[in-house]
Amino acid sequence: MTPVQTEGYAPCVSRPPSTPAAEPAAPQNPAQLRRFLQESKSADPDAWESARKLVHRSRLEHTLARLVERIQHSPLPGTLRDGLVAGLRSASAEGTDRVRLKELTGLPPTKAIRALCVHFAIVREEASSSGPPPHEVEAFVKQDVSPYDLLLQVEKPSLLDLGAGDLSFEEGLLDQYLTSLQQSGKALTLHAVDRLQPGSQLGGAYHANPERLRRLTRDAPDTLQFRFWGGVDMMDLSTHPHLLARYTVLTCHAPATPTFAYEPTRLSPATIHSHLTKTKGEYRTVRVRGEKALEVMHRGQALTFPHWKFVIHGPLALLDLAVRRGALCILSAIDDEVFWEILAQLVEDPGMRPQDVVFTPNVLPEIFGHVHQALTSVKIGERCNLSDVTPLRQNLLGSTTPQERKPPTWSFRFVEIRRGAVFPGMPAGSTARQFRHMSEEVPPWHLVLVPERVPSR
Repeated sequence: MTPVQTEGYAPCVSRPPSTPAAEPAAPQNPAQLRRFLQESKSADPDAWESARKLVHRSRLEHTLARLVERIQHSPLPGTLRDGLVAGLRSASAEGTDRVRLKELTGLPPTKAIRALCVHFAIVREEASSSGPPPHEVEAFVKQDVSPYDLLLQVEKPSLLDLGAGDLSFEEGLLDQYLTSLQQSGKALTLHAVDRLQPGSQLGGAYHANPERLRRLTRDAPDTLQFRFWGGVDMMDLSTHPHLLARYTVLTCHAPATPTFAYEPTRLSPATIHSHLTKTKGEYRTVRVRGEKALEVMHRGQALTFPHWKFVIHGPLALLDLAVRRGALCILSAIDDEVFWEILAQLVEDPGMRPQDVVFTPNVLPEIFGHVHQALTSVKIGERCNLSDVTPLRQNLLGSTTPQERKPPTWSFRFVEIRRGAVFPGMPAGSTARQFRHMSEEVPPWHLVLVPERVPSR
């Protein structure tokens, strides 16, 4: 039996999407601004280089207008905000207000504008807008094809897999698509992240398979740009500058429960803790051979998990990440508990988001009404357009960054729901394939989402 050392009960950590943990505060004075700008340059050299095109004579006026608008809506102190706006409004290709910008940023005008474009995410937005527009993505996925075929339609295909696990999905994806991409002369950027810390004794078969990882990295052809990051929380991607600002496709297979099974903006920490204890068992943090872990007493048996197993992010945080990072978002092998919590955030009717009511099977028909009846009638292998069942939510408030005083607003212009874990012509990971052997499990759900940003008013 594995020896454990008790550290106490693990709190149920709730992190609403409006307060990302890893992001620093806004600079409060010119000295801090200069430090922030230097850190932004160092953290993302590709963005710094890309900012050159934004200060080209043909684009400078438009760039300055965007910067001024972004700074005016930023959380910077008034004097710093007003000083930057005044300096930028009088700036030009020749830099007519060198003194003011140099005092505030420590940089000559052109470099100051480039650095501000990096810090205030103008460069990232530029990269984001280069993907296929939402209406074209929607038109494509409405065809009777695999949504992953979108990778074959764009000039620079890319995919980000959140919670990549054993990398079996990556292997299946490449088996299906890499040859076609090579024949068309396209290079695929394939990035994968997972919370499990490489080398951890916890997590078992969900760790990245060493042989697959070797084939994907050392033996990869020039037409595949693959990277895997282990020990990374998907909610903390801002610290990884090598990730793209936006991907053609974003995937999350079997979104973790209870991580995404409870929405912190809808359920109180006490309610979540009570339900977890009732359904999973008492839990506490322990040490297993020196490694921090979570011990859950389930039906008289002590089960050990990674220490973050019961950290709650909620579906809004996952959806916010999806809309920011993917032109097309695919959530697959979603268990019943997670699915209904996600669905509640996708529909317009606020009555389907009651406060402090846990979505147990017995309350679902009453809360979701005709939507529940329609969706539970979908047979395995079938699909439906959610907007044919109920209006989609028009404003999904995103998380703020240090560069934004007002959070951006997103919506999903298209939501397709499929029933089942594995579909013909679509790559799947090991978790999805395991569902066929889980006779006691409710058939999982599959979501295909097309996000778009709602213009600010």
